Amino acid sequence: MKHMKKLAGMILTAATVLSFAGCSSTEPAVSDPTATPESINAMKVAVPGQFTTMDPGLNTETNNSYVLSHLYSAMFQRDTSGAIVPMLAEDYDVSEDGLVYTFHLKDGIKWSDGTPITAQDFEYTYLRNLSYGADNAFAVYNLQQYIAGAAEYSEKAMLDPDFDCTKEDHSEVGVKAIDDKTFELTLKMPCSYLTLLMCSGAWEPLPQSTPQHSSTWSLEAGVVTSGPYTLSDLNINEKAVAVKNENYFDADSITMDEISFIVMSDQSSQSMAFEAEEIDVALSVSNETATNYMGTENLFSYIAPTTYCVSFNTGVNGPEWAKDINVRKALAKAVNTDSIVEVLGGDDFFQKLEGFVPSGVPGENGDFRAEGDALKDSYDLSFDPEAAKSLLAEAGYDESNPLHIVYRYSNSGNNADLATILQEQWSAVGVEVDFSALESGVYWDQFDQGLFELCRYGLGTTHPITALDVWTTDMQVVPAVSDEKFDQLMLDAKWAGSIPEALNICHEAEDYLVNEMAYIVPLYQPKNSILVQKSLSGYELHGSTLYWGHCTNSK
Repeated sequence: MKHMKKLAGMILTAATVLSFAGCSSTEPAVSDPTATPESINAMKVAVPGQFTTMDPGLNTETNNSYVLSHLYSAMFQRDTSGAIVPMLAEDYDVSEDGLVYTFHLKDGIKWSDGTPITAQDFEYTYLRNLSYGADNAFAVYNLQQYIAGAAEYSEKAMLDPDFDCTKEDHSEVGVKAIDDKTFELTLKMPCSYLTLLMCSGAWEPLPQSTPQHSSTWSLEAGVVTSGPYTLSDLNINEKAVAVKNENYFDADSITMDEISFIVMSDQSSQSMAFEAEEIDVALSVSNETATNYMGTENLFSYIAPTTYCVSFNTGVNGPEWAKDINVRKALAKAVNTDSIVEVLGGDDFFQKLEGFVPSGVPGENGDFRAEGDALKDSYDLSFDPEAAKSLLAEAGYDESNPLHIVYRYSNSGNNADLATILQEQWSAVGVEVDFSALESGVYWDQFDQGLFELCRYGLGTTHPITALDVWTTDMQVVPAVSDEKFDQLMLDAKWAGSIPEALNICHEAEDYLVNEMAYIVPLYQPKNSILVQKSLSGYELHGSTLYWGHCTNSK
């Protein structure tokens, strides 16, 4: 029987529709050369870092996602209530064993060049992404993990640089276009949150003309897209300009004609540009600036399910000291998260975390984080500098032989401030700390390759399994954490016979990751604050994704 699964009981509704007023640019949209300044809506959004790719099959970075969420549509989307709703899919069937999903596409859906979007595009995209190569291993992990035959197909492609997914046999891979409007996925294990995964990223379709082993095409203006916008201009260090796609299936609902995403890595620059009305939205401002706007229509604050932690590199490229559990626990016990939250801005802007999974993701009967915190009296590695010194001494480090570490972070937001606080706290227990700050694109490339000792790590997530899964061995390009017990716990959670059983295993896995093995040090969950000009109205939060397509201007 056909049905629309909404992941009832699994998706915590955390998002809400928000409307404000804001100012806009008055330049005509590129998509309509006959438009007058008064006849279009345009806006400028300041983003905190450079762009690295606009290939949804490759992207793993938030900065790119600000743009990509407006360029491409998937089978499903999270709406303003947080529920999973159909986008390119009209509806779908699921077999009794939960392993075969049959998706029925909407009538009349088109690419931005006016050609039809078909089930064959989905088939090509998934095969293309699975055979792209090592560079997109993180982005396609869930495809490999759940789709039957996908991991073996990817492994074969990795061994052949000339692998052609249009010619290679894929009869054992669970992706199949039944006809132009019917697409079938066969899984190798049940996935109760599959439609959630299919909302974005490597699950979004690309035209069959998309190059198989390259993403440079994605940085060119005019690339064919499936979403409400196309790119009219892109310079990775300066800006990305998105203009309305008139061939979008729901184009009539799109009121914002042009969105310019302007690269401004410095928070002060964003604040000054906002004050001068040179931009309409500032996505990264200091807490001091946000405090100055508190109580005004210009400040929009929201809590998204995002977690920040310190990650130790215990892998093959990591330092010897990081492989010592006593050293990791010592550094964890030297971290005072209460102080970090207070110095960075206080409870108005952050809430401390005692686990990796943040608030705002579903638990058995409510919030996973709240349920996890209730299972224990306290975080085992809470702030205890004397215990930290003792553990360091057990590991052979003292005043005559101090531990020397290099802390790495991306050069954006409040990461430099956090680094300074951590340096002070670790120095207080006798650890010598150096910094390594990199541009965000370089930073994440080096993180993926395991080229760090310890670093700041942030993750936006939607489910306990997808959050914890980032630390499984196969999920990482070059693993910083590779632990057979943890990997097995996560596999057990995926194969669990019920949702409560799966979530209980997730709590056990999180406790093992954080408390028992101290592979990461949980820090805080930010309460996002952005600035908007007063005349911008109608912007929305889709899950944790800011969406501007339904905005209008009063100027």
